[in-house]
Amino acid sequence: IDRNSNSFQKRVVILSYQNTNKAMKTKLIITTLLMVFGFATNAQADDDRPIQFDQLPKRAQQFLTESFPGDRVSYAKMERDLFDVSYEVILVSGTKIEFVRNGDWKEISTRFATIDAKLIPQPILEYVKQHHANRDIVAIEREHKYYEVKLTDGMQLRFDRSFRFIGWDD
Repeated sequence: IDRNSNSFQKRVVILSYQNTNKAMKTKLIITTLLMVFGFATNAQADDDRPIQFDQLPKRAQQFLTESFPGDRVSYAKMERDLFDVSYEVILVSGTKIEFVRNGDWKEISTRFATIDAKLIPQPILEYVKQHHANRDIVAIEREHKYYEVKLTDGMQLRFDRSFRFIGWDD
């Protein structure tokens, strides 16, 4: 094969062009698919709608009735994300409670008061009293691997699922 011949150089240019053209088409197809999937995801995500108290899961209704007697629901909504459903309730007192799909509370926070001690696991309550005596708990969050509490001064304490202190964030 004569590499200096015109026909060889033309074939190299044509093959090079075809490979570049295939790569561009592949990139275009992938980009288009990602955009379509992104629009579909946005269309389904963040589907929030107001609900009535009796539309909350039974466990959430029971928790609210037992833990906040005398307080009323000011606003409740169901939040439907792409793969999950959760609930948010705001009481007249300003307390906000988030619930997971089955009605277990995920987060409790207050705007104008502190969280009732009966809602806080005893080991966490004792740790806060011992190490942060002049502060109260204004928020508690329950995650799969840890609990996090927020104190009146804004400091956040983290505990593992066995209620052992594992760190803070201020």
